[in-house]
Amino acid sequence: MNKNIYKQKTLTQFERVKELAHCFIKSLPMFIRSNNSKKYLENINLLDWFTPSIPIKQSQDLIVTWIGHSSFLIQISGFNILVDPIFYDSMFLFKRVLPPGIDINNLPKIDFILISHDHADHMNYKSLLKLKKHNAIMLTPKNTKKWFEKNKFENIFEFDWWQNFVFTLDDRTIEFNFLPAVHWSGRSINQINKSLWGSWMITANNKNIYFAGDTAYDSHFKDIAQKFNSIDVALLPIGPVEPRKIVKYSHIDSIEALNAFIDLNAKNFIPMHWGTFKGNLDTFYLPVQKLNNYWIEQQKLLVDKNLHILRFGQSIQF
Repeated sequence: MNKNIYKQKTLTQFERVKELAHCFIKSLPMFIRSNNSKKYLENINLLDWFTPSIPIKQSQDLIVTWIGHSSFLIQISGFNILVDPIFYDSMFLFKRVLPPGIDINNLPKIDFILISHDHADHMNYKSLLKLKKHNAIMLTPKNTKKWFEKNKFENIFEFDWWQNFVFTLDDRTIEFNFLPAVHWSGRSINQINKSLWGSWMITANNKNIYFAGDTAYDSHFKDIAQKFNSIDVALLPIGPVEPRKIVKYSHIDSIEALNAFIDLNAKNFIPMHWGTFKGNLDTFYLPVQKLNNYWIEQQKLLVDKNLHILRFGQSIQF
């Protein structure tokens, strides 16, 4: 499997399909043998992790609310931003363990929706169609615009890596930069790597908020840190952890996520992409447990850094 996808952006369609088939064939027996569907929630009280909220209409200060998976409501400078919104199940195989931390009907007026890539758990069609009434500005990766146009969305902008978008309203300005990630795209065989994938930096009110999307570990975190030398909040995926040999080429785990956080030299770490869907060999709490343990091990490198493990629906203000 090609580990240098960040540098070359894309594998051929045949290479990617071959890799996906190999991963599926290799991982399916492991998943069946593990009986993970039953083990996933062992010794977990889900109510401890669910604090549904109704967000305020807007905020000048930075407020980040975890909806679940990689979905956040980010409020800053009077703007409301959704990233990779998914409020429903992810296709027929992946059912939610917990409802979203914010009911989709309780959202404030959304100004921007950011998409990291076209996979169903990040660019969720059902959620996006429900959100269409907000008439938000849609910021999406290169070659994802077609679906939005087909469904009559307005204000759609596509981006390649290192391109930015600046929006000013009255005396308020917000900037979005689309940045690299190590992943892939496509929801069917004929779509493999036809569109781009990436991460986002949101800049407003003298703060930088980094949203990693889906990604493996590579040098792009250090490259991003060179361009943005002050990152206030990093939203980083910590799962799936297992099976590591298979998923490591497209997903960081808890340990790699903390290494990425150190590379970014960010101040605050909010983990995501865990605990929302069954579908790998992790148990519910495994990614968080590994992250907590590794955080303690790396204390010397984490002076003045903060880890915020949010519950579904929990908000934090910076």
